[in-house]
Formats: sequence, structure tokens, C-alpha cells
Amino acid sequence: MNSLRCAVVSREEGFVPLGSAGDYRGFLLVDWPLPWPSKLEQAPGIEPIVAALKGTGIRLQGVVPATGTDTRRVALYVRPAGDGFAGYRRVVRRTDPFPEPDDVVAVALGLLGRADALAAAEAAPPDLAEAMTGDLLVCTHGRRDACCGSLGTALALELLADTDVAKAGYQVGRTSHTGGHRFAPTAIVLPEGSMWAFLDADLASRVVRRDGPVEAVLDAYRGSTAVGSPAVQALEQVAFGDVGWGWLDWSRSGTDDGAGRVTVTARSPEGEARTWTAEATARTVPVPDCGKPLAEARKTSTEPVLGPVTRT
Repeated sequence: MNSLRCAVVSREEGFVPLGSAGDYRGFLLVDWPLPWPSKLEQAPGIEPIVAALKGTGIRLQGVVPATGTDTRRVALYVRPAGDGFAGYRRVVRRTDPFPEPDDVVAVALGLLGRADALAAAEAAPPDLAEAMTGDLLVCTHGRRDACCGSLGTALALELLADTDVAKAGYQVGRTSHTGGHRFAPTAIVLPEGSMWAFLDADLASRVVRRDGPVEAVLDAYRGSTAVGSPAVQALEQVAFGDVGWGWLDWSRSGTDDGAGRVTVTARSPEGEARTWTAEATARTVPVPDCGKPLAEARKTSTEPVLGPVTRT
């Protein structure tokens, strides 16, 4: 592979994906046929969805429609109301056969209109659209970044053929830009709300199956998409390592006082309460551009750095 590709440079330079997951109230997954422009929101016909999402905190993800179906799938994931996060709630709908873009838009807008009610409900409503547990979304947005287009697509095709992933209940989708293309291949796992970097098929399969020691995958963890700032995400990784795979079922939240002190609090399904606290700083690193030497990088980003962690 081209040694100047951004994902290769990031690996070689030891850039850390942790803290790059973003913080979202939810995700709207919309089957939208290729080709996509470099920015999905500029795709012809998708404008009403983009407008409806403004100010909601819900992130749009385009998904390449699955082969062998004449309908289009739209899935809404929303964070439940309350302080702790233990996974998004989901509702899924499909269009009528052979839809036009306007039909897909109508279904998406209909689901968005239910976002507040879904978040406030005592429990998630029955999802009769499909039996799958969740979504494993691999970024394959080649017009946004060459690494995602090549490495991501190859990974997605491997995972689509992986029966263990399907048995775990996850639908594999080729998705639009997730951020952090320099960490390709990248993926989002929903409803857990976890983001991952530098994936291969074995690692991705272990993540959705929650198989093996969690320490073996934490270097690829970008963070939770619903606990807060990059520094909080870094501390949440520590808690993840302490608890193990069961951490993804704990109700957890984080605070960042803006002066360097971060806290993660969590409660297990059985009621055990724990707290992690640390001082956080950040280091600035260049963001490599595909095909160009690192010295020519036009942007920078920050990586969280934690001091000693206090556990109570």
C-alpha cells in the first residue's frame, strides 16, 4: 500500500485514535445508493433530511443498500432520556418496493418525528422490522478518503461474509464518513455506541461477539459516542479495561470541568456504582493528508493524555 496514505502514516507515527469518537444524541441510518459526493449531505435529494437533522444532535450515516432487496432501510438510534448511557434505542422501517428518493426521505422524516418520544419512553417500543440486534457500520466513503474507500471496503466485504458476525445479531453496512479517516478501517457499532479504528476482520468480529480479553482490543477503541469530551472518552477506556466487556451494558456518564479534571461514573445492571477520576491534558499532532508527506499536513488535532486515575 502507498506509504503516504494517511492511515499508514498514522500507524507508523503512533497516532492514537482514542478520543476521536464524537458525542452524539443519536444516529440516523439511511440506505442511499452510490455514488456519494465527498460530503453525503450534498447528495441530490437528501437535503430535507439534512435540514431536519440540524440542531438535533443526531448524526446522518448513509448506508449502501444491501444486494438482493428492492426496498430501502432507515434506522433511527436515539439516546434515552436521563443521565446514564447504556446504549441507544432503535426503531427501523423499510420503504415500499422500488422506492424513489422522495420515498426514502419520507420514511426518514417520519422516524425523526418520533425521536423525542422514543428518547422519553419508559422502554424501547417493539421493533417489528427485523430481528437483528444492531448495526456494524464500516466507513467505505472513498470520495471522502482513499483509505476508507480501499481498506474499509475490503474489510466490509470480509465481514459481510462472516457468519459469526451475523450470528451475533449485527447487520454489516458500508457507511459514509465517520470522521477519523486517518485511522482506517473504522467502524461504528450500534446500539452500543462504540467507535473503532485500525480494524481487521478478526478484531471487528471479536468486538461484536465480545470475545476474548478486552485488553486485546482497547488500542483500537476510539471511544463511546455518548459519554462526552475526548478526555472523558479516554478515561472511559480505562473503565472499560477495568470492567471488561460487561462495561458496554453499564449505565455510564462523564463530566469534564474544562480545567483538566474529568470523571466517569457508572452503575452496573446489578446496581454496583463506581467512579473513575483523572487529570487530563492533550497533545497536538498533525493530521496527515493522503498522498502527501506528514510535513505538509494542513491540519492538526489533539489527543487526550491522562494522569494517574483514581478509582472509587
